Amino acid sequence: MNTLSPDKDMELIRYLDGELEIPRKIKLEEEILQSDQLKKRLEELQQVRTLLMSRSTLETPSKNFTHKVMEGLDAQPVSSLISPRKGLLLLMGIIIASGIAIMLLSNGVFDQTTTSLIVDTAPINNKWISNPSFSIPFNGKLLINGIIFLNLGLALVLLDRTILRPLFQRRA
Repeated sequence: MNTLSPDKDMELIRYLDGELEIPRKIKLEEEILQSDQLKKRLEELQQVRTLLMSRSTLETPSKNFTHKVMEGLDAQPVSSLISPRKGLLLLMGIIIASGIAIMLLSNGVFDQTTTSLIVDTAPINNKWISNPSFSIPFNGKLLINGIIFLNLGLALVLLDRTILRPLFQRRA
């Protein structure tokens, strides 16, 4: 394990890179000769440096790498996650679901202001366990209105992606 200070490691790295001034280099070489720990650490750093230097030539991109990548981007068509056909089907489904929800609202299915979902199970006759009964109040009209607005928002996004954007891209 390395018990040398980070400053000493940096000094050894600068020594390997040939960046030390001559007086400091001579002093460090004397320290290395006197300390087995410094000698061992220098050998470790030399191995790491050699490994990194040998690998760096394999990953160097060509001079015109960026130019080739940019040309390749223009050549590839932009693909959408949703094809126009699937988008139209989704759009029709959203319109139908919104229509059904609006029809249910207009017929008064959700006129009750709040409904309570009661969970009631078979009675348990045990003094240690009590019957779990709780209710979750929710507003049916608010829930359906939220679903309708989400559907309409999704419909606008799909309309833009599947019909309007391709139409205007062909015109340009």
